[in-house]
Amino acid sequence: MSYIQRINKAFKSGFIKNVLILSSGALIGQIIVVLASPLLTRLYSVESFGYLSVFTSISTIFALLSTGRYELAIVLPKSNSKALKLIKLILCIGLVISLLYLILITLLKDVIRINDHTKFLNDNSAYILPIYVFFISLLSILTYWNQRKKTYKRITTANAVHSIVNTIISLILGFILIENGMIIGLLGSVIFTVIFYLLHDKRLIKKVLNIKGIKSVAKEYESFPQYMILSDLSLNTNQQLTPILFSSFYDSEIVGHYSLANRMLRLPNIIVTGSIANVFRNDAIDELRIKNNCKGLYVSTFKKLFLLSFPIYLTIFIVSPFIFKFIFGENWGITGEFGRIISTYLFVEFMANPLNTLFYVRNQQKKLMIIQTINLIMSIIMIAVGAFLFKDPRISLVLYSGNAILFNLLLLYSSYKLSYIK
Repeated sequence: MSYIQRINKAFKSGFIKNVLILSSGALIGQIIVVLASPLLTRLYSVESFGYLSVFTSISTIFALLSTGRYELAIVLPKSNSKALKLIKLILCIGLVISLLYLILITLLKDVIRINDHTKFLNDNSAYILPIYVFFISLLSILTYWNQRKKTYKRITTANAVHSIVNTIISLILGFILIENGMIIGLLGSVIFTVIFYLLHDKRLIKKVLNIKGIKSVAKEYESFPQYMILSDLSLNTNQQLTPILFSSFYDSEIVGHYSLANRMLRLPNIIVTGSIANVFRNDAIDELRIKNNCKGLYVSTFKKLFLLSFPIYLTIFIVSPFIFKFIFGENWGITGEFGRIISTYLFVEFMANPLNTLFYVRNQQKKLMIIQTINLIMSIIMIAVGAFLFKDPRISLVLYSGNAILFNLLLLYSSYKLSYIK
């Protein structure tokens, strides 16, 4: 059977139809991002991209704590009433944690005046972070609620709205020379997307005003904050680790080059893997409830992921050093070199991430936490070795990528075993 025939066979299913619906919104949004990127690189400095990367990294890590990771459980209960109690619980946690972040940033920035090597606290946009984190928690709640209801078309539109609004705001503020316009764009797009969801589900607001019953679901799903916070904190810290450490070990231009390469090359993951993960998780839950086994679904999903990722990242590996310089200008040549290195581990990550949802569907959050924590520690060591022994960001990135490949292969093996072990 030829490669094209295998692709055609793999993609003739209801599973793929749902994936395509979810992916289309992200695809539209990311096409706009790609088209706007040459303009953004001319409106904003390399340092601005570096600061954006640090802001995004810190906010992503902080956002994990703002929900207790209870949003992952929204899709699991059989009854909607229990899922709504989880939403109420997350709202309370998100509000309290965001206020604590605001107090913490004020103390560090204005009272203690800590010497911040990442330069995050040197700018007043640091005050945007608590607001951004709170709305990110709201967006996460609404996304998982709609995934539970399988309103995939609404999620698709929301994803497109998010990317489009972010790009428009960033371009407008760039034209009027506001240096942190891309960060303001991030906040504006999240708020706009939250409003979009609520306008399509106005009754949800009334249903979550009463916080009665949140203690019972907090106890029932306590394994999520107990294990998934550290697990996902390790995973996201690992993914966001490079710009934070690079900003300490190297200059801001290096962070900017890495930021653009990572932003562009993660587009296939952003567009496709999140959608596959959501559909795979919902189908796996259904299969496990019936027969406590989803091996067939796992294998077929893995094949689809491989057929998609191999040609994409092989092409990226070959053309990356040339395409970045051609599209973004001569100043971005190093970005292409970074892109070639990044593509090696993104290929494996593309296949592993959607299938990792089996860990919490199978209530194996502790196992995932252990793997991700060890991975984080090893990643820090790899980047530090490149910085201190070789003083070369390329070597730091090569070592980091090699470590990421090994751990993603381990995750694939572990999630495969969970697909059939009772």
